[in-house]
Amino acid sequence: MKHLVRLAIAAFSLHAAAAAESAAWQPLLDTSLSKFDVFLSYRGDQIMSVLEGTAPADLEPLGLNPPGQTVMTVIEQDGKPVLRITGEWYGCLVTKDEYTNFHFRAQFKWGDKKWEPRLTEPKDSGVLYFSRGDFGVDYWKSWALSQEFQVIEHGIGEYWTQATSSFDIRADPKKDGEAAPRWNSKATAWQQFVAPRNHVLAGSDQDKPGDWNTLEIVCYEGDCVHIVNGKVVMALANSRFRQESGFTALRSGKFQIQSEAAEVFYRGIEIQPLDTMPKKYRKLFKWS
Repeated sequence: MKHLVRLAIAAFSLHAAAAAESAAWQPLLDTSLSKFDVFLSYRGDQIMSVLEGTAPADLEPLGLNPPGQTVMTVIEQDGKPVLRITGEWYGCLVTKDEYTNFHFRAQFKWGDKKWEPRLTEPKDSGVLYFSRGDFGVDYWKSWALSQEFQVIEHGIGEYWTQATSSFDIRADPKKDGEAAPRWNSKATAWQQFVAPRNHVLAGSDQDKPGDWNTLEIVCYEGDCVHIVNGKVVMALANSRFRQESGFTALRSGKFQIQSEAAEVFYRGIEIQPLDTMPKKYRKLFKWS
């Protein structure tokens, strides 16, 4: 009898886990951007003067939901909404709601246009999650405290801190010619990344140039996975941010989709609530 009870409990647990991992997907993108706000800071040709402290004293961020903005718009393709971000202004599309445990996914594709100050740099964007607080607290004076899933040519899924955010990540030491340490699931130790040590390269380059790329972010209780075109490119543990009194958990917040000097299109933006970390990703968080 005890054996049967254990089997029943195990079967129920598996069923519950499967049900939790198959909750309904919720679309976030519609033609009126009803689930988002827009924040714009400075034009690309102004941003460097702001960072260098040489901008005119009266130059201020454009602000939240500026009337008549055309940086964030929706077009229709095959009867479905597609977000177009021109990139001419730094800023973001930001969700009105906050999210905690989730599976987020979207597809993106680069446009043709680039703007100052990135005319000679790779096209750049990004999805920021667990966002909270005021805009403009980051290095570029354009975004809120958050964690970043980098969207950049041949670097999709990299990690950047925003303001004082932090994660623990398994990474190999920085190699000559590379910009930062690189994620490796087999690296010996988990390392803390927080500004100024604020960048980790994706484990592999899964970019499909000129095509739609699928990005996914899976987060449960502060542990997250970055996925590109179905391939895990990073696992990040213990999301938090630094305050004067020390570190505080960062496990919920809004999403920001960046406008960062490059034209980019997003479609199929949707989110699924999670009651557990999906089984196939749990092994990534076995602590040594």
